[in-house]
Amino acid sequence: MKKIIVLPFAELDIINSIEYYRLNDEKIVEKFINILDVSFSIIRENPTSFQKVKFEIRKFVVNNFPYCIYYVEKSEAIFIIAVFHVKRNPVIWEKRNIVK
Repeated sequence: MKKIIVLPFAELDIINSIEYYRLNDEKIVEKFINILDVSFSIIRENPTSFQKVKFEIRKFVVNNFPYCIYYVEKSEAIFIIAVFHVKRNPVIWEKRNIVK
């Protein structure tokens, strides 16, 4: 199986989401982190199973949270481009510099 590499913008998405949940409900933080771990494992096991949304970028819908994980599979790894709340403008992640 390929390794998962979380790109800096996606890492910042995760950090910002955790901080938001921490301010509102500390108990939710652990659940959010756990569901992201499970989501990354599912992506890693079945990277081609999820819908392509733009060129070779795929989207995984996170269970129990209003987030999608956008990623691209390359020969060397699976690169996480964004961990994005569904109500945010997708143009933001679409403008990110992805792995070529």
